[in-house]
Amino acid sequence: APSGGPILREGEGLSRIRGRLQGPALGTMIRTPGRAMAILAMLVACVECVYEEEQEVVVSMNKVWPFTNPTETYRYYDFPFCQPSVVMPHFMTLGQVLRGDRLVNSLYKMHFKRQVPRTVVCNRNLSEKDVQLFKAAIDANYMFELFVGELPIDRPFGVKSSIDEHGAGGVPTDRYFLVNYLDFIIGYNEQEVVSANVTRDLNLEHLVDITEWKEGMTIQFSYSVHYTHLPDISPSQALELQLKSTMPHGHQNMDIHWLAIINSFVLMLLILSLFLLIIIRVVRSDLSRYLQIPDEELNAVEEETGWKLLHADIFRSPKHRLFFCSAVGAGAQLFSMVVMIVLVGCIGVFYQRGAVASAGVVSYMVTSAVGGYGSAHLYQKLGGEKWAWNIFVTALMFVGPAFIIWSFLNTVAIFYGSTAAFPAATILLMFAMWACVTFPLTVLGGIVGRHRAMKQNQGESPFPCKTNKLAREIPACRWYQSPITQMFATGFLPFSAIYIELHYIFNSVWGPRIYSLYGILLLAFAMLLLVAGTVTVLFTYFHLNAEDHRWWWRSFGTGIAVASFFYVYCIYFFMQTGMNGLLQCAFFFLYSLLVAHGLALMLGSMSFYATYLFVNYIYSRIKAE
Repeated sequence: APSGGPILREGEGLSRIRGRLQGPALGTMIRTPGRAMAILAMLVACVECVYEEEQEVVVSMNKVWPFTNPTETYRYYDFPFCQPSVVMPHFMTLGQVLRGDRLVNSLYKMHFKRQVPRTVVCNRNLSEKDVQLFKAAIDANYMFELFVGELPIDRPFGVKSSIDEHGAGGVPTDRYFLVNYLDFIIGYNEQEVVSANVTRDLNLEHLVDITEWKEGMTIQFSYSVHYTHLPDISPSQALELQLKSTMPHGHQNMDIHWLAIINSFVLMLLILSLFLLIIIRVVRSDLSRYLQIPDEELNAVEEETGWKLLHADIFRSPKHRLFFCSAVGAGAQLFSMVVMIVLVGCIGVFYQRGAVASAGVVSYMVTSAVGGYGSAHLYQKLGGEKWAWNIFVTALMFVGPAFIIWSFLNTVAIFYGSTAAFPAATILLMFAMWACVTFPLTVLGGIVGRHRAMKQNQGESPFPCKTNKLAREIPACRWYQSPITQMFATGFLPFSAIYIELHYIFNSVWGPRIYSLYGILLLAFAMLLLVAGTVTVLFTYFHLNAEDHRWWWRSFGTGIAVASFFYVYCIYFFMQTGMNGLLQCAFFFLYSLLVAHGLALMLGSMSFYATYLFVNYIYSRIKAE
């Protein structure tokens, strides 16, 4: 890969060419009924993907980006390439738009099974600024993406080579070569395109020297098309194989990956078995010894153990119960969403670009009722009265911070002219989906949860023990019983179950790889939940023995602790990459912060439910009036 030289600054390309590309061609859309017919025809072709002889195979140009800054994406025609007289957008899914795709038409005409010799598409006159822009892009390892039908192809702008023009001992000079000839090699099976490749092995016939600009400099852009029969590739596997072929070193570390996952899995099973052994043996022996004591001797035994003294305070409502219940409900919704995404991913349907983003949006909407139900049901049990505010805060618990972060990042992306900025139509669609689907489902789930809790609580307490009006005094705790110690232990141990898998997920999100091992991710996710819940229950038992009844927020704090370790890992991962510039850094750190917030809500909710079941179990079996 080319290296060294000046780095193309973020937004510099747009500012340099903005003055030259003000003509009506760039960004001009067809405003005739033919546009609707063309989009409909492309949509039908996308669904069928079956071609007749000589039928046109659509070639779409997408976006460009620096290799080290995958989020800093720009339109292909923001750079001085050859472009059609009218640039027309192609059909894109919601997920493609969210990931910054901007598919448009191209000058490369292709028909099914028609061989095309080298053909000139245009002769482009380049100014000195154009040449400098291309050279800076080559220095920054800029890539461009195009689609042949539904198959994506990524290629570099060009290459830089150091050549010693004065023989041995001389000072080498940098020569810049731009790719100006695209040699398409299309594979087909029966009537479908199953493979697409463009100029994989660059040589001098594919490149043009742009090291020095000369007056009247003209670059000739050309292409050719060659078809080959590939009966071994089935159409159902075409996209998967195409994506895997574009991933650098896609299969070299699979053995190491599996060994690391198995090692982590065995380690987590040992830790989980140890914790379960301690909890079951201690708690069951404690309960069995306690239940064998007559009622008249109960007061004497209370002095020997700690957790049984808290029966009149254990179910006392936590401080800020409205926000607590909202956080638990929002976490339950995120848990349902993640489970849906991972289970669907195990089927293997996420090879389509933007499919994960689309699945995330849809699953978040349909699981809104889960969040409203969990929050309102718990809030009613705790005696809350502001149930309407509770449901409203639940609906905004994750979406609120997400909107604030997105608003800032979208503004930055607009300032830099990046395709990472959402189009106005997409913004309106997202708002409409939240207002018309997500929020109403949250309200509906909240109403159902509240009424169900009211029906369950008629005539009796929702908890196994009654709560005194005055709270019990909490004695001073030792250092190993402090919240800081618990936060460290409950954060480090669960995080150790997933940190290896995070490396591969981050390489997919912030790199060129496509994540496909959803079965492994499901195992890692299950280990995370088991360890987080077990460690939280263990430390809750320790705190109850220390006569500290404030377990509500502490059980939820496990999610916050794991999220803290997750964000520290994000910083570590960033230092291992070559990301630079305000746009890429802002996107990385702020979106990582949003993911950490969601992780805190989800794991906090699941840890709370595990602790609640444990506390409810042990206190429902003691003899307390």
